[in-house]
Amino acid sequence: MSYAVRAPSVLVAALILLAALWVPTPAVAADEPTASFGEDVTTVTRGDVVEIRVQHSQPGTLHIGGDGYGYHLTVALVGSGTTTLTVDTYNSTGAPETYVSGGGNKTLHTGHLGEPIEPATYMMNVTIDGVERAIGQLDVAERGNTSATTNVAPASLNDSDASVSPGDVRGVMTERTTVAKGDLAVVRLDESGLESALNPDDVTGGANARGIEITLNQLEVRPNREQQTFLATPENGTTVVTDFENDEVLVVWDTSELPLEGDTEEYELQVTLRGDHSDFVDEDTITARSRVRLVEPTVSIEVRNETVYPWESLRVNVTGETTLAPNSVVELRARAPGQPFLRLVPMTVTANRTVSQNLTFAPEDRGLTFPLWVRDYRDETEHTMRILDSEANLRFVDQETDGTFVTISRVNLSVGGFVAVETADEEPLGTSAYLPPGTHRNVVVDFDRRQLADAELLAIAYADRDRDGNFSVAVDAPYRTGGDGNGTDGNATADDNETVGTIVADDAMVRLEPGAKTPTPTATPTATTTEPTAETTTETPFPVVERTPLEPAAAGTNTGIPFSPGLTVVALVLTGLAARRLRR
Repeated sequence: MSYAVRAPSVLVAALILLAALWVPTPAVAADEPTASFGEDVTTVTRGDVVEIRVQHSQPGTLHIGGDGYGYHLTVALVGSGTTTLTVDTYNSTGAPETYVSGGGNKTLHTGHLGEPIEPATYMMNVTIDGVERAIGQLDVAERGNTSATTNVAPASLNDSDASVSPGDVRGVMTERTTVAKGDLAVVRLDESGLESALNPDDVTGGANARGIEITLNQLEVRPNREQQTFLATPENGTTVVTDFENDEVLVVWDTSELPLEGDTEEYELQVTLRGDHSDFVDEDTITARSRVRLVEPTVSIEVRNETVYPWESLRVNVTGETTLAPNSVVELRARAPGQPFLRLVPMTVTANRTVSQNLTFAPEDRGLTFPLWVRDYRDETEHTMRILDSEANLRFVDQETDGTFVTISRVNLSVGGFVAVETADEEPLGTSAYLPPGTHRNVVVDFDRRQLADAELLAIAYADRDRDGNFSVAVDAPYRTGGDGNGTDGNATADDNETVGTIVADDAMVRLEPGAKTPTPTATPTATTTEPTAETTTETPFPVVERTPLEPAAAGTNTGIPFSPGLTVVALVLTGLAARRLRR
């Protein structure tokens, strides 16, 4: 029961306490005028333009400063709604109408300023019918030194006849102090209080330039020379691009005409305020500096596979380095003299000042030899490309030997290699020494084991695919003619017998010389046979040369070198043996 009685008592006490704490807000009559600032505190750097927004329900008056500030400006607010005013703090030395826009009548209640409005905090308020309806604050900050950074941009930025925008410059510039002669040095200024004073068309420091001077000064003065200083003028290749919304100024300097003695030339870009024409300073003051290191434009390239062999991919990788500006484009050129062959490939310079390009040549380009270079830099970059074709023929004629070798009458190998000789049962007999590219006559092939009987033998042309000068049946491949059979890596497909072409080979009947035929051995004497006398001898077979035979190619392995269909190859008149063997 006590619970039920005390609960209402607690509630009543709480209500009494809330009533004591509540202070009613004075009601604003529906017909009372109102006003407010878009921002309670508006900040501007001395010398820049500031925007002030005021909302007001009836006509009124904006006050900036007062007698205690040495500056008191009033602007009439006309009608109702939002009034936007802009105040040019640099040109605040003139009549209010010359540096304040927006609103109605403008009245300066203090004397005209002798220099731009001083950095300070100025109170602002809005009155309607003499009653203060809003209060705000204008902070005019001291302007700081202008910071500067050097960037580089490609010369092509100036190729357009249209004016260059800040976005155009920022889109291709890269922060670097080293600039190749002919490229653009772009000095980025973090503008501070120069918005109204800066005249982009004149930064020579005179009255029209309002004392702002931008120069490029030679730092290293050589003996018996005078220091050279260049004003930032269009005649000297300079364009000033402004972006005051982002407090940024871009000085774009074409370095084509700047002196460069030796490998490098050091310059410094300076922004100076001239005291005799600037309202900011009484004496000359350097407000920003940035170095520019001018160097010769250079390009170097490396072609990792200048010689493309028939079994290799037709893709060629070109890499290089340059002093040109990132985003520059250079042209890689390939031209075969006396041939309708020309390749023009652009390469874009990366942020690290490198270039890279993969060139893919066509199958019909095989057999061409041509120079490859970068336009305008031929002496430094020229390489000789050789896109080799697979071409071979050989002549193997009937002959007599002692069974230890044969002679191949004529061999022509476009990329060098070997001649291997086999029996009708595909057993290897021997391989020639390495034969360089070209034509060879009377090539001797020594056998690894003696030929024991007259036989029809086959001579096959092989290419030295690994270019080590040593024959390997597992690596080196027979030359082929007719058909294509190229995969993406230049190899023939393993099972496509209709397209891999025909092995380049020739067959011949090789007979043993009469004195080289193996005699029939006599029976071996038994233990009871008497010792031979001087008149009796035991016949023995002709000795066999013991060498390790070559390993035959693995079944199903296809290492043939494809030919272009248009190549002329000496026709082979094949015997039954060759016709059966050459399409394997």
